[in-house]
Amino acid sequence: MRRTQKCYLGHVERFFKFKSPTGLTAEEKVVAYLGWLADERSAVMQKQALNALVALYRALDRPLGDMPDWVSPVIKHRVPVWVCREEAVRIIELLPPPWNEIASLLYGGGLRISEALSLRSKDLDSHAGTITVRAGKGDKDRVTLLPKFIVPALAARYKLNRTIWEEDRAAGLPGVEVPDSVGRKIPQAGTQWPWFWVFPAAGQSTDPQSGIIRRHHLHEAGFAKALGKAVTRARINKRVTAHAFRHGFATSYLAQGGTIQELKDLMGHTSIKTTETYLHCLPELASRVSSPLDAPNVIQFRKTG
Repeated sequence: MRRTQKCYLGHVERFFKFKSPTGLTAEEKVVAYLGWLADERSAVMQKQALNALVALYRALDRPLGDMPDWVSPVIKHRVPVWVCREEAVRIIELLPPPWNEIASLLYGGGLRISEALSLRSKDLDSHAGTITVRAGKGDKDRVTLLPKFIVPALAARYKLNRTIWEEDRAAGLPGVEVPDSVGRKIPQAGTQWPWFWVFPAAGQSTDPQSGIIRRHHLHEAGFAKALGKAVTRARINKRVTAHAFRHGFATSYLAQGGTIQELKDLMGHTSIKTTETYLHCLPELASRVSSPLDAPNVIQFRKTG
């Protein structure tokens, strides 16, 4: 939710800075801005901008009416960068705790980094082998896979977290941030153990929205820094980000015979077309088809040096 708000505010700010022709209606100004985005940005950003501006004019009590057609960006199909199982294992083994646990959840459950960092104690079920993602992208809940091998590490993590939680309660510190709807129904939810972070920060910091000093979860920047070091040490020749683990989960799931519809649900995709992107990444293609240069006795390289 906070990411969405930040994204919308960015679009509103750019919209007001955008120099459109004079004498246009609100709807025409929005269409002119969307047309500019078609040249400068992606289709996803254009859609975000439209949602932000619709929300803006609704908040101003001036809802937008029918708008003229606007130019849409050319959709560019990109093959995502993903890590295979061997690469994921090499990186995870080089990551220190708790970053190795977080990377394991990204690759083992297909989580986004924001989803992994914001997990609560109640969201992991080791008996069922599931992770419940609350209010993921698009404010949707979903259930995905919890890797069995990480359960012992998480059990130790919970024991450590319980000590931190008890110390916070003994010190009378404010509880962790909870969704507004939960805070209204259960005012003390933030101080209750089920809502405590799986990956809490070492200390307290100021909540940028409420100004309350409380314990937050770990930050994405910390994971990115640790990941960069691990990838360098692993000597992996590709740009590995947190999302590459999620892409790796999807590719591996399909390679093992999982269906597109199952994967769509596990990944939390709105459209099946998004999930179908991973059909172009399946490693089996390379195992079934050979390059024409791989035929025997095609070419002989001279030795170097």
